[in-house]
Amino acid sequence: MITESELSEKDKEIQNLIADGLLELLNPDKSDQKIREEIKKKIFEIPKFNSTKFMLYCNSMRFYSLADNEAIVRKIIEKYQVRESMLVKKSLFSLAINVLVLSIEENKFENIDFYIDFANKVPTNHDLFFYKSAMTFFTYFIQYKKNQDKSALQYCDTIIKSFCLVGMPEYGGELQKFKDKYK
Repeated sequence: MITESELSEKDKEIQNLIADGLLELLNPDKSDQKIREEIKKKIFEIPKFNSTKFMLYCNSMRFYSLADNEAIVRKIIEKYQVRESMLVKKSLFSLAINVLVLSIEENKFENIDFYIDFANKVPTNHDLFFYKSAMTFFTYFIQYKKNQDKSALQYCDTIIKSFCLVGMPEYGGELQKFKDKYK
């Protein structure tokens, strides 16, 4: 479909790259290092931080090391956190949440305070409630992992229950699976 579309050649290239990246993420057992490297290279050839670049990077964060992601996301947050755009704020929260998820998966918590501080400084409003709630879940889960603080798990359970109560049981279920897997 992409090849036969009326998109410019550059847009076709980007769309094919997005498709390849998503397919690569769906097959983690059969990773293609060549595709991963090409995606990593192409992401940073896009001149400005725009929705395409954000989506490509956010969906491809697993192709980078935790240290690389921490450095990249820190720079992006430092550069764009003063923007008033709600889309940018949501994007920054998504990146920060992904860093926390990757940190939990690797059990490395040395460099996470920056991302948590960023999230705590942004006032909660109805547009950011989902992101703030998810960030809070991962922050408490990290508190549990670092200190074996079982009360932090109770907060995680409350957040999971909250997602289920407000009509997002699938996301609540995903958080529960994550909690069970990494507890």
